[in-house]
Formats: sequence, structure tokens, C-alpha cells
Amino acid sequence: MGICVNMLKHVILGSVFLGLSLSGLFLSGCADPARQVIGKPFMAESPSPETIFGEATIGDKASEEAISNIKVPPLPHRGPLTLDECLEIARKVSPSLDSAEQGYVGAMWTRWQAITDFLPAVGMSYGMNYYGDRAQVPAQSGRKQYSWQTQITQPLFTGGRNAANYLLSQLGVAAAEIAKTQAREDLLLAVKQAYFSILATEKALNVAKTSVINLRSHLNVAQNFFEVGMVPRNQVLEAEVELAKAQQEETTQGRNLVVNRARMNILLRQPVDADLKITDELKYYKFPLTMDFCMNIGLNDNPEILLGRNQVEQGAKGVDLARSQLYPQIQVTYNNNSTGNTGRASGGWSSNSTSWNIAAVASFNLWEWGKTKAAVEISKVELNRAVNTLTSLEDNTKLEITSNYQSLISAGRNIDVSAKAVESAAEDLRMVTERYQEQVATNTEVLDAQTRYSEAQYEHYQALYNYNLAWAAIERSLGRRVPVQGLPDRPLQARLDS
Repeated sequence: MGICVNMLKHVILGSVFLGLSLSGLFLSGCADPARQVIGKPFMAESPSPETIFGEATIGDKASEEAISNIKVPPLPHRGPLTLDECLEIARKVSPSLDSAEQGYVGAMWTRWQAITDFLPAVGMSYGMNYYGDRAQVPAQSGRKQYSWQTQITQPLFTGGRNAANYLLSQLGVAAAEIAKTQAREDLLLAVKQAYFSILATEKALNVAKTSVINLRSHLNVAQNFFEVGMVPRNQVLEAEVELAKAQQEETTQGRNLVVNRARMNILLRQPVDADLKITDELKYYKFPLTMDFCMNIGLNDNPEILLGRNQVEQGAKGVDLARSQLYPQIQVTYNNNSTGNTGRASGGWSSNSTSWNIAAVASFNLWEWGKTKAAVEISKVELNRAVNTLTSLEDNTKLEITSNYQSLISAGRNIDVSAKAVESAAEDLRMVTERYQEQVATNTEVLDAQTRYSEAQYEHYQALYNYNLAWAAIERSLGRRVPVQGLPDRPLQARLDS
């Protein structure tokens, strides 16, 4: 009989072990690598994501079907897109913005996790014991005993650990908000760079095409003069070489235009070869802010600096968190135990089948060979590194704003100068061409005039491109857009503090 019971016991234990192993394998493989639905954290205001990805994955109405049916909306077919329209479309479909939004939701869940450390924890355990023939208590031999235990634990004092964790989670939410601003500003700068690159390349392509037309016309004139014996053949060959160079430049600019449009299509989540048309906004507007004003805004509201200050505060709270282990931990625990020979853990062999107790427990680590001391010193090192990083960020921001502002001023001055140069070069080309047709000017003079005209046009459009790009770079340094009308809108720090 004892042998049979032992065999049965081994079979049961083996079955339980196999079941737990299979359950572990099943649970480890149940996470779908596809996009997951995210719930809303408790006691926290849920964000209102603007991205189509966020709308499909955040909120009560999210579903796996909605996730699987995510589609990027096509571009409107009502004409060329403006810069603001491109920016709005990119903000709605950008994966980087959605990742920043996901990080913000995760930070809110982390904050809720820190809040739960202040609340009582409830635990429960349930078990069954079977007493065989060899039980030490003969009266219980061959019987079952069920036990049910409930425990409620409330922390009273943790040396400031829970408070430090909560403050760290609050800073984490603020850092996630700043990260969203960083991602948005980086995206806006990338869209502006692609937008202005398309316009500048279109201008350069038009210049190259015009140059090809002018040089082909000049080649025809030179060929006619050569056929009647008015000029030597080397002038024809010289014109053919310059025409070939212009055609190569046209091919290069055409290739650059295709690449720049592909870059914009990727930012707008469209097919790479989609037919993209944009309006011409490569223009000059007077920048409304002084450099000192930009420097003041940048040092206060630049997203990188705000994040650096946040990391300094997190480092300070990290020191407090490490020091919390130097204090005793106090908690109150309530236990309720019930035993019996039925499934409800009642009707036991003793009249004292139910018991409860309340205990106040204080625990303190007396000696860990300097482990807590090491943790405190490490946290101080991280704090000092965060302070140094913040100092470097401030220095880099100063240099960045200075460089971008000077680039803007320089490009603005070059716009006027280059515009006058284009007018002079066009008139020069006209006059030299007419003189050549009258055989008063040489072939070299015509080709040189054409080169000067093309270069003047390139430099003018490049100045416009540099000016608009420097404006966009300053906006990135300031962390907000700078409207032409005047002062920028509400700063980021004010939004974070409100």
C-alpha cells in the first residue's frame, strides 16, 4: 500500500512539474511581436495622441483589428502642398512621434506604479496537505487538510524610498513630455530641410535647363559661323564641351530632385516615388528676434537643456533613494489564517481552525560591508555627471544659436547681393551674345558670360535656401516656431509648469 501511494505521489508530482513547464513555455511565447494595445493608467490624465498610430493603440476603443488595419492616408489631390500642410501630415503619421507618445504613456504607468507603493498590498495563499500512512500524527493519517491565508501589508516608513520613487516617476513624466517636444522639433526640422531642399533643387534644375538651352543656341550659331568660314572649328568644339557640362549638371540636379522628393515622401509616409508637388516658399522674410533674445529663450526653453535639468533633478532624487537604505523599514501586517478538512478550509480537527493577528514589523540592515554606502556614492557620481552634461548642453546651445543666427544674417545679406548679381549677369550675357552674333565678341566671352549667369543664379537660390534653413535651425534651438509677425508663442517650460 505504501509503495502504491509513493508511486502515485511521484506520478502526481511529475504531472504537476510537466504542467508547470508547459505553462511556462506557453506564457513565454504568448507575447505577439505585432503592435500591442495599451490601456490607460489609473489616477493619471490620459494623453490625446494626434498620431494615427496612437489612435489605434491607446484608449478604450483600441482593438487588435484596428491595429492590423493601420493605413497611412494618401496625400490630398488638390494641388501643391504648402509647408504647413507637410508639417501637419508628418506630425500625424510619424513613427518617431508615436514612439515618444508611447514613452509618455509608459512614464505615466511608471508613476502609477510608484503611487501603489504607498497603498496597502493584499496577498492570499491557498493550499492542501495530504497525510499518508506514515504521518507523524496517527489521527490525521489518510486525511486532507486545507489552508487559506490572507495578508494585508501597509508600509509606514521606508526611509524616504517610496517618496523618492514617486518624485522620480514625476520627473520621468516630465522627461517624457520633453522627449515628445524633442521628437516633434526634430521632425519639423527634417520636414523643413526636405521641403527647402526640394525647392532649391527645383531652382537649380531650372537654371541647368536654361543653361542647356542657351548653350545649345550658341552652339548652333557657332556651327553656322563655322560652315560659312567665319570662325575656326575649335570654337564649335569649345561650345560642345560647355554644352556637355551643362547637360551633366542638368542630369545631376534631376537626380538630386528625385532623392529630395523621396526623402519628403518618406517623412509623409508615402510611396518613395509618389508624385509630390509643393508650393514655392523659398522667400525672404525679416527675422523678428534679436540674437540676445534668442539666446535667452534658448537657454531657458531648449528641449535638450530642459531634459538636462530634469536629469539633474533625477540624479538628486537618486541620491535620496540610495540613502533610504540607511534607515529602518517599518510596516504593519494583518494575517488571517484558516485551516480545515474541507475545500473551504473549515471544520478542522481542532476548534482553533481560524486565527488572525496584527503585527508591526521594523527591519534594519545592520551590516552589508558598505553596500549602501557604495550605492550612495554611485548616485552622487551620476548626479555630478548630470550636472556636467547640463553645462555642456548650455555651452553647445550658445554656440548653436550663435552659429545659426550668424548664418541667417549672412544669408540674408547675400540674398540682396546675389539678386543684383543675377540681373547684372543676365544683362552681360545678353550683350555678349549680341556682340558675338555681330562678330565683335569672341566665343570664349559668350561661354564665360553664360557661366557667370548660371553661377549667379545658383548663388542667389543657395542664399535663399541657407536663409530659410538657418531660420528653421534657430526654431529647433529655441524649441518652438518663430512667426514672421513677432514674438513666439507660449514657451515649453510654462506648459510644463502649468
